[in-house]
Amino acid sequence: IREYERQTTTVANAYVRPLMERYLRALEAAFRAQGFGCPFLLVTSGGGLCTVETAARFPVRLVESGPAGGAVLAASIATALDLETVLSFDMGGTTAKMCLIDKGVPARARLFEVDRSYRFRKGSGTPIRIPVIELVEIGAGGGSLAHVDKMKRIAVGPESAGSDPGPACYGRGGAAPAVTDADLLLGRIEPARFAGGVIRLDAGAAAGALAKAIGAPLGLGGDEAAVAVSEVVDENMAAAARAHAVEQGKDIARRAMIAFGGAAPLHAARVAEKLGLSMVIVPAGAGVGSAIGFLLAPPSYEIVRSLPMRLDRFAAPRAAALFKEMRAEAAAVVRAAAGDAPQTEECAAYMRYQGQGHEIAVPCSPFPAAEGEGSLLGAFEAAYAAIYGRTIPGMAVEVMSWSLKMAANTERLDIGAGPADQAPGASGENTPFSPVGRARNSRDDPQIGFAVRGEGDKPAAGTRAVYDAGARRRMDYALFDRGALAPGAAVEGPALIVEAQTTTVVTAAFDARIDRAGNIVLTRKRPA
Repeated sequence: IREYERQTTTVANAYVRPLMERYLRALEAAFRAQGFGCPFLLVTSGGGLCTVETAARFPVRLVESGPAGGAVLAASIATALDLETVLSFDMGGTTAKMCLIDKGVPARARLFEVDRSYRFRKGSGTPIRIPVIELVEIGAGGGSLAHVDKMKRIAVGPESAGSDPGPACYGRGGAAPAVTDADLLLGRIEPARFAGGVIRLDAGAAAGALAKAIGAPLGLGGDEAAVAVSEVVDENMAAAARAHAVEQGKDIARRAMIAFGGAAPLHAARVAEKLGLSMVIVPAGAGVGSAIGFLLAPPSYEIVRSLPMRLDRFAAPRAAALFKEMRAEAAAVVRAAAGDAPQTEECAAYMRYQGQGHEIAVPCSPFPAAEGEGSLLGAFEAAYAAIYGRTIPGMAVEVMSWSLKMAANTERLDIGAGPADQAPGASGENTPFSPVGRARNSRDDPQIGFAVRGEGDKPAAGTRAVYDAGARRRMDYALFDRGALAPGAAVEGPALIVEAQTTTVVTAAFDARIDRAGNIVLTRKRPA
């Protein structure tokens, strides 16, 4: 079953294994030489941790492990804040990745493509058949380059400026305009605070690059060219999220967005406006969200084995024997990483109507004899109807393969802080901040900022003229230092909340507050 995908996966693993094994062993030795005696674990594409031994044997399972860490972070936040359905939004320097998370569990898949001839086009790459967190990915990042195509349309990505030379505003020789250049000219980035002040931004270089590549060919002014690039990239991301949700039979509009990565907080509110989302959460440490996700990932291992059988010829003993074999193998791998920590298991059957080309995952019992074919059939029909809106009465159903995932219950970081919709002070405790003003359309408004109880007024750090795409004009955004906003602080949009790693843009359509975990929670304003 799936011979071609199995072959390409085996070949890819064999090809990279010698190089990865040498690298991992050398890295492990370097850690030991530095005095590190703790376990050395790596994140897999499925969002779990494994030992160096497992990674060295199956390095292909490390593909896309970085983005998987971001999905783990978003899932952990969703669970801590009791959010039923979430859209994870990770935007960095070269790509944007989105993941649907339901009941604290990221969507999963068994197939991933590498080395695509057309970078983000399905079917143009080499298929790798491994357990993976399912992400939709497009070429939209802070370094993605903008140009005018042959049809006089603005296109953004997939080409990227990278970190060297980087966007034109870096002043390192980059001549083509990037998304970061547009963000700078629109006022979303505070130049003196970018990257903690380490990188000096050149607004003149950004303006020149945008004028040459976008403005001159289309007859657009400075703001028009910059907002056009920003709107194109935001619409591309929103469209990708919509399409992905439709493909999965899911509703996108009822979800909360969790945004992280260096560029996501700059664009999250506008993308949320386009998707009709009413809540955006920017976690603490958003710029390194995937790395934080690594610290939240549990040691785990998933095995998938083929054992085709029709439900009307269901052989429960054979399925039970297969699960027993997989359980022993997976538990041993997890035990090597987590010791004697208790383990949990998740089982699934990959099922389809006979003759179809693709299967869907159906959760099942690890003891098929107790569950029986009737229960499996009911679960399959419910899952099939949820995706496709119908079932096919009278058609034979078959199981093509079975999966078992073992995960250790280990102590992890606590990122919870109560419900995301809890208003500041709702618990009855004294909150250190109470809102007394907002970012208004006047630079002379003395009421912008906060009253700090017992400490007098603590105003915003000033204002900045920012182009608000929803309002289609520049507005005065109040500037706030994220580190100075304690839990309970409320910010009325429009505003910029600045930190060393990124900037959260609170558009005029949103207000924001800081919850008890330090997350920035943006909520859509009610219509006047």
